[in-house]
Amino acid sequence: MTRAYARWADWMRTGALLSTLVLLAIIAFETLVAPSGGRQPNPVVWIALSLPLLIFLPGLWRGGLRSYAWLSFVSLLYFAQAVTALFATQRHWLERFDLLASVALFSCTLLFIRWRARADRAAAT
Repeated sequence: MTRAYARWADWMRTGALLSTLVLLAIIAFETLVAPSGGRQPNPVVWIALSLPLLIFLPGLWRGGLRSYAWLSFVSLLYFAQAVTALFATQRHWLERFDLLASVALFSCTLLFIRWRARADRAAAT
């Protein structure tokens, strides 16, 4: 069973990394390529929105449990922003991807923590 938990944790680690990259791509598209509401592309807004995700990328890459725990909390901010934007703008397709990516990030981080802790506990005994 130890191998199963470790394998599932690896899948969730990959999912968390991919959903983080998808969120970064959506933020870049929304702020630098095609901003909504007649706004101009703004790199300062891109940095402000991307920085919370970029801070956790080294910890995600290393597989640190604390990085995943904190990123699960941060993903809730992106979820709240995506829900607000979904009801406020006319570009629903992009906000739906943003919402799905933030839910996937939250789910993957929580499942990674759970299964990685179980694999570590089973390996220790």
